[in-house]
Amino acid sequence: MSAWVALMKKDFKLTRTVFLVGLVMNVLIAMLTIYLGTIAENTLLTFIPLVLAVVLHVIYVPIVVFTSLKTEANQLHIWLHNPQPASRLMLSKIVNGLIMMVISLLMLYVTTGLLIIPKFNLIETYWTDTRLSGLFIFPHILMISIMIGVWVMFLWSLYHWLKFKIGRWNWIVVIGAVIIPAWVAALFESSNLYRLATNWGGITYNFSSFSIDPIQTYAGEYLYNFIFIIGLFFLTAWIIDNKVEV
Repeated sequence: MSAWVALMKKDFKLTRTVFLVGLVMNVLIAMLTIYLGTIAENTLLTFIPLVLAVVLHVIYVPIVVFTSLKTEANQLHIWLHNPQPASRLMLSKIVNGLIMMVISLLMLYVTTGLLIIPKFNLIETYWTDTRLSGLFIFPHILMISIMIGVWVMFLWSLYHWLKFKIGRWNWIVVIGAVIIPAWVAALFESSNLYRLATNWGGITYNFSSFSIDPIQTYAGEYLYNFIFIIGLFFLTAWIIDNKVEV
């Protein structure tokens, strides 16, 4: 356990600048929202910067992971000789980014709530849907961000595996590793087989105040994404343990 804690501390030190810059940006976005509230006629439109900031958190974990891995690459021989398996080394980076992201998102959510309360009478009819939509968005942003973060890890490991084997041409392979799986996934996810495998455990979200169609999700889709993330993560760990050389 102490080794894991030490690993987390090291990963935090490698990426704390990203975390602190993110918090400062949250404050600036809140200030922008307050300013828009003084000049905009539509109260709801003033919260667009905060909504965009929340949505853009899908790239939070990837940025943290990439920053950490880029630093590790400068002393790769030391990192690869760590006695802990690659799965633990990579999981530490994901968890570190996830903790930072949750703190940043909670900061934005609390800020949004504090700014909404003084205007409660103006948007009372939207309050319930606003709160529920926030709860709906939160776990989905976490999931998407983790998925992209794992992809960053996979591409990084692929790059370092191939750089001594095929030289500069490894970039072509890395780009292909982005395009081809995305194309195959798009084909599969538009197939009847995918719908048969994932369209179970339906959950419907209805935000009538926002004048949008009900949002339909399935437990099968969440399981599919979870299996994909786990599989890609362990493939990445295997490449680092067995293929990446200094």
